[in-house]
Amino acid sequence: MLEDFVFWPEIYPCLIDFRRMNVRMRRFGFILLLQILLLPLAIHAMDMPHYDLDSLVYLSTDIIIANISIDSHHKFTATVKGSLYGSLRPGEQLVMLSEFLSFFQPMEDGQEVVLFLDRRPHQPYFLYPEASKSPFAVIPSGVYLIDVYEHVHEYYQESNPGLYVAQGYRFYFNPSLPTKDEDLALPSLDEVKARISASLSYVQSFRSLLDKVATEDDATALLSLLQSRSIGRNHCLIATPDGIAAHAVGQLRSLNDPHFLLKAYGLYTDAGSELAFVQRENGNREKEFTAARVKYLIQTLSDVKADLSMRVAAVKILLRVSMFHTNPQTGPSKSLPIDNEWLADSAGEIEATAKAIFDDESQDAHLRGLCLQFLSLRQPEMIAHVTRVYSRAQSEGLRFAIEEYFLEVSDALYESLKPPGGPVASIVELVPDDGCYKPNTGEVAFFSEYRERSDFPDRWQATASSHYVLTNIQTCERFILKNIQKLTGWDGALNGETTFELTHLSDFPLGNYSLGLEYRQNGKILSSGHKVTLAIKDTSGGRTLSVMQPSNR
Repeated sequence: MLEDFVFWPEIYPCLIDFRRMNVRMRRFGFILLLQILLLPLAIHAMDMPHYDLDSLVYLSTDIIIANISIDSHHKFTATVKGSLYGSLRPGEQLVMLSEFLSFFQPMEDGQEVVLFLDRRPHQPYFLYPEASKSPFAVIPSGVYLIDVYEHVHEYYQESNPGLYVAQGYRFYFNPSLPTKDEDLALPSLDEVKARISASLSYVQSFRSLLDKVATEDDATALLSLLQSRSIGRNHCLIATPDGIAAHAVGQLRSLNDPHFLLKAYGLYTDAGSELAFVQRENGNREKEFTAARVKYLIQTLSDVKADLSMRVAAVKILLRVSMFHTNPQTGPSKSLPIDNEWLADSAGEIEATAKAIFDDESQDAHLRGLCLQFLSLRQPEMIAHVTRVYSRAQSEGLRFAIEEYFLEVSDALYESLKPPGGPVASIVELVPDDGCYKPNTGEVAFFSEYRERSDFPDRWQATASSHYVLTNIQTCERFILKNIQKLTGWDGALNGETTFELTHLSDFPLGNYSLGLEYRQNGKILSSGHKVTLAIKDTSGGRTLSVMQPSNR
């Protein structure tokens, strides 16, 4: 299973034509052209994952400090300068790492690096047969650059498509090198060595659990490990994976117990998690196996006594699997998106279960909003029914879910709701329990989401601006927030989302507030969307923030 992580050149076939190139600034145009031409071939394969230190340590059999030398044929040799973990000793030379180190820039003659290596066997890959002959593989993102000041730069993918680039360096748009002050602001080599030592101790506490053949007796410990890994982490982006959590999920998957796997899904997901739930681990599509797994998901979703997180996970898996169409439907309206071999036989039961939950006002509003996505908007009767639910819904989260769903059909259908957001449907709410970002214990994080009318960018985008606004409920005093701490997020052509925290609470008077996303143009408020209500208080532990009325309930 570790081969999926350690032999990573096979993940990036799109880069084959320029993987041996020493990327210099003068060659940028040619490389960018290659990347653009190759983009359609492997769009998903161009996310160059960046592992956290604990994941790198777990995935490594050896961690060394090495000097890099490059010969006239642009082949790399890594000479061990010091060993932080494993059996390699100073003076030993590694001469078969070129297929891995070519993905990192800068990678220059005389450069000093920390290398995270794996010596376990890995299968050959027909595009890179020479890489499989190397006694060691470099873990994805498993190189740290040590600069002349003995400070350490991690490598990240600068652009997609693109190679790994060290912190502070730019090789693509506006190429540049870091300044001395920027170098010195990064951790020192001594600090990084201490962190690696601490990480080795941490990983040792569970390495045997992950490396053994899992049994049902291990499930509780594996789920506990997943829970601890989820706190304070962002799993929203595939480019920032967790090697430890992914392997723990693999262990649970090997138990072939849907209950454990569904629990794990609520804690950590990666690409393919949903399909892995409804088909065997080897990828074979067995009708009886899939039918049993789908039946389990429907039963869990419909069970009002089941844990809410399990029910939410069940409907999320069903929704994601439903997106894999084998017979795509066409037409201007939303239609029941169950037209593939995994769910088609259970389409009617899924639709009936989803509608029963959506119609039940006693059910959790977030769950109802997810079930909404299984209701077809082809029939006028269903549109009228959903509109009636919208008009009497008390939950801001459910109302936003309906607005967003209608916007996927047309601006006119959305406007028929007479929504408060006008040209932009938006909401700010407490980070949901099933969200991919997990705040640290005791911290409050917010999640905002928006979707614009299709005509909004053409009419307003050039001059309209958006801000988070905190409004005192008692005094109506308004504060436009300019320095929120953004944790993660993205913006698309018509929609986007952000996870953030409020900082500098001392800047605001004590009291109760509403927090919303506001769009303005020439001093006029165009949209204010759905808000969350919160309180700022003084306590013995200092000024605190608490949510009074979560908007997803």
